[in-house]
Amino acid sequence: MPAPELLETILDDVMATATMPYDDWHRLWPDPFTAMAIPVGGGRQYQCTRTAIDAAHTLTRQSWDAHADLRQTIARKVFDKLSFTAIGDAIAACPRHLPQGQTTGAVDDSFYQMMAADYEANLQAGSARARPDLDRHIPCHLFDTSQNVLAFNVGPVAFRPRADWIAVYVTDPAVLHHVQQVENGMVTFDDFTRQALAQGSAADELQAWEVLSSLRGYGWVATVRMQGHEPARSHEKASVIVGLAIDVIGLRFHLEDARLLTKSGRQHLFSEARLATTMTGQFLKGSSSSRAGLGGPPGALAAKMLAEQPFLNDAGRVLDAYVSARNTSKAPHLVERWANALYWFGEARREASDFMAVVDYGCAADGLSGAGGDAKAMTEFAEAALNPKAAPTGAGSLSVSDAVSKIYREGRNKLAHGEDSGLFEDQSDTRAIGDNLLSLLMNELTPEIAEIIANRPQILTVPEDHAYRALITRLKSRS
Repeated sequence: MPAPELLETILDDVMATATMPYDDWHRLWPDPFTAMAIPVGGGRQYQCTRTAIDAAHTLTRQSWDAHADLRQTIARKVFDKLSFTAIGDAIAACPRHLPQGQTTGAVDDSFYQMMAADYEANLQAGSARARPDLDRHIPCHLFDTSQNVLAFNVGPVAFRPRADWIAVYVTDPAVLHHVQQVENGMVTFDDFTRQALAQGSAADELQAWEVLSSLRGYGWVATVRMQGHEPARSHEKASVIVGLAIDVIGLRFHLEDARLLTKSGRQHLFSEARLATTMTGQFLKGSSSSRAGLGGPPGALAAKMLAEQPFLNDAGRVLDAYVSARNTSKAPHLVERWANALYWFGEARREASDFMAVVDYGCAADGLSGAGGDAKAMTEFAEAALNPKAAPTGAGSLSVSDAVSKIYREGRNKLAHGEDSGLFEDQSDTRAIGDNLLSLLMNELTPEIAEIIANRPQILTVPEDHAYRALITRLKSRS
């Protein structure tokens, strides 16, 4: 049903309910805490019945489906509230669309068309107010401070050591003073917490505590600018984007080292308390932990990260293209598939279960290759990337074709479809093959896609199957 007809249904119901006694209206509520009402700006509301609520939900869903830019930048629950308020404000503006002097009687279709235009304008205005530009900061573990790794970027994500981040973003001198006292060990965090949260504490103390408690024990902070996003949505997307950037860094490290690169919210891989009791009732307490963040000989990782900067620049170009496009809609096909495959790859590395890791690696291989579940096409793509001249493999080595078959045909397909009961089974060998295959593919493909973005962007505009043929041809033509 188009918007004018839905708004007519809503308005008719609101008008019919306006004179209903409160007790009669209240009995129609689904529960005591969910009033059947359409909100209006200023804290007011129009009472209504289920008829108007259902029509408002239908209109909201239609608007959500019609606005890709709003889907990208506003959380669904927030959008629903904005839409209902836009409906209420459109109702409030109805009198101005009546012919001069008319207060009652029938109206024609143009009245509801103008009401629909009001609703759309209200929705856009409310959405604009709800979408500020924000720098989102995600604490993370990357490298030990002894490594002296300098700040660096992966496309839109800026990674800074903790001290550098504080120097850039804690700009209020009073707040900075409190933060530095704790950072320098002059005041313990616990003592400062009691001071900042005490009754009558100063505003700068509370803000300093909020900064310190957010940083917690993390040595690095990742920052990404989210332009025109509603706050809940900006945090959600920023968290994913930072995770992708960290997975990019992990591509340049072996699996066990890469798993030590983490962001806030992914500590489950690194510390776990364990509790058990014997049959006689004795408690057994244990724990498992890995120190997050990479260390090594002093300065070794600083030199490595400088050497990796060309690759990080390439990956950053692809990630930037993905983030920019995702502000309004989907990214170009090759970019979209790269980002999704990188996410699957990162999830596989973080996954506690071999069973799920193998499935994740298989999904990453399928998505990155654009094969659509065709193992033959997947193999052709992987061979073009990893063995473009079809050189024979050495005795005892695993061919690219066999690796794809092991991960996708024997791994992902059989596990996901239930042919193999993989949970609690040892899949460590297959998992290792998957990590090697996907890390090699991502390392080979990332510079190629970055080059396409920079110098051959027309490939991103042709149909996906044509783009993949062009990419495979390019991969095979490398010396």
